[in-house]
Parts: sequence; C-alpha cells; structure tokens
Amino acid sequence: MKKILLTICAALGFVAFVFCGADRLVAADAGSAKGPKLFELSLGDPEDSEMGILGIAFKNYVDQESKGQMKVDLVYSGGFDIDESYQFRRVQSGKLAMALGGVGNLIPMVQNLGVVTLPYLFPDTEAVVRGTTGNAAALLNSYAEEAGFRILAWTYYGYRFLSNSKHPVKTLEDMRRMKIRVPQNIVMVKTYRAFGAIPTPLAWPVTRNALQNDLVDGQCYDYSGFRAMKFHDVGQKYITELHYLYNLQPLVINDKLFKSLSKEDQRILIRAGENIQNLSLQYQKEMNAMAKKVLMGEGVHISVIEDESPWRDVAFARVWPEAAENIGGEQAINKYLEACGLPLWNPSGEKKATK
Repeated sequence: MKKILLTICAALGFVAFVFCGADRLVAADAGSAKGPKLFELSLGDPEDSEMGILGIAFKNYVDQESKGQMKVDLVYSGGFDIDESYQFRRVQSGKLAMALGGVGNLIPMVQNLGVVTLPYLFPDTEAVVRGTTGNAAALLNSYAEEAGFRILAWTYYGYRFLSNSKHPVKTLEDMRRMKIRVPQNIVMVKTYRAFGAIPTPLAWPVTRNALQNDLVDGQCYDYSGFRAMKFHDVGQKYITELHYLYNLQPLVINDKLFKSLSKEDQRILIRAGENIQNLSLQYQKEMNAMAKKVLMGEGVHISVIEDESPWRDVAFARVWPEAAENIGGEQAINKYLEACGLPLWNPSGEKKATK
C-alpha cells in the first residue's frame, strides 16, 4: 500500500519522501535558541496510511521552508498510548506539540466542532471544502482556540462507509441491534442509535482487536483507511457506501506554543498545513478508488444504496434536534451553515433561506 501511495504522490508532483528519524520532543522544547526547534507530531494511523503520508509531507515541508531550523518528529499509531483522544489532550495540556487525528476524538475537548459530524451535513465534496476553508474554517478555529488548540489543517479522507462482519446492509432494518464502534463523539452515538444500531465508543487503537474478538460487529471509515488498518483480515467482509458523514481529520497544535513562535515560524506551519490540506483533497479520490478495487479483489462485498432518503429523514428528524444541545444549539448550527453557504436549519422541518 505504501508503494501505491508514493506512486500517487509522485504523479502529483510531490517532493520525494525521506523516511528519517529525529529527536523527539514535547512542546516546551520548541522555543529553545539552541539548534533547531523540535516538534513531536502524533498520527492516529500507521505509517503506510494516507495520514502517514500526509504527516511526512508536513514534516518535509517544514524542514525545507525553515532550512532545517524547525524539525518535526512523527509518531505513528501502534499502541494504547497512541489513542487519538489521549494525544489531543496532551496537545491541549502542552505535553505534546501537535496531533493529527479524527475530529470525533477532538470533540470531547471542543464540543462545538461536533457540528461537522452532523449526519448528512455535507451533500458533496465541494460543500466539505467550503465547510473547512474561509469563514467556516475561521469559525471552527475560534472554537478550537477557546480550548487551547490552533487548527493548522483539515485533511480529507472521503465519506465514512460502514463495514461489518454479519451481512450486507442495504436498509435501516439491516442495522438493527448491530454493535458499531464509534469515536467518543455524542453526535455519532446518537446517529447510530437513530439508525437502530448499538453504538459502542472505543479508542481507535483497540478497534481492530475489538473487531477480531467480536466485541463489536462493525465500524465506519474510508476505503484507504480500512485497507491500511487491514480490517478485512479481522472479519469485516461487508462494506456499505453510506454518505452520512465525511471523514475529516484535523491537524492541531497547542495554541500557546503556536503564539510563542515568531511570525515567520507561524507562517511556515500555516503554509505546511495548507499544503497537506490541498494534497489530501487532490488524491483522496484516487486513493479510495484504488483501495476499493483492491478490497473487492480480496473478497470484500460492497453494497451501494441508491436511495438514502430513509437514512437522511431519520437523521434530520431525530439526530439533529437531539445533538443540537451538545454543539451550541440551533443558533450555533445555523451560524456554521451560513458560513458554509448551506441552507439554514429549522427544527420545525422547514428550510430557512441563507442570507
């Protein structure tokens, strides 16, 4: 899979990757005047995943633009200590410089970011981009700053498709009583409960073992992430292409650390974030298409739902009203929708026109 990812990056004109080590450090080391500034960046997925490749892209960009005066050390998923929620909390406390992981694992610290996990929020990829750039991105970053973070990038991974070990899922009835792993995200918990499943919040590093030992029946992730985690090797035989939630993974830095840096160093980190955000958008479609083809060749059964309106109706009727109180209420949701250029939400069921 790593060879496939590198081939795609090369095709996009991406700078050659150099897999090299660097001294690890915590956020407190980043202000030293002795030698290069060192930053530890925790990644929630393995090295040969899309997230791993983006981490290397970020590292190389920072090294090149700073002429070696800023160094990023990458730490990949592989154990209980690399749980994304735990690592985000370390960033918040200043014990870790940066982390890249699923937004669902950041939401317990920044509740209002839960707005981006509302089911059927984004009708297409263009809406996702509008929701993570410009005014919308600034609004989301304001929430993050209040909790001690600065968002350097939103990275794109495609829609989170449902996988399971039991049977093909084509209707809501097929979901009944199925145990589905979710992040520690109240909106996703409410979504799967509304779909008739039993949502089970689990840390990402233990998800594969939970699937292998039948503690849960399924999970949701994009094709390339599914392939990188080798979920098909632990009984996940069925995937359903549901478009209820787009897989967003923010790269965050401790806000106090960021503000302590020079304007030039801040600029380099911001530009490095923009670089991987754009890069992830360029090749997520190619990567997911390639991973899908490989998975089908390895015997994974894929279901495509032609009409998702029953799922969408349940989401708007039940999940949005229930989730609103956890993410700032109707006013906060509509403030974000307006920033995205999407129709405003009216809990009564009638769509409001954007201003």
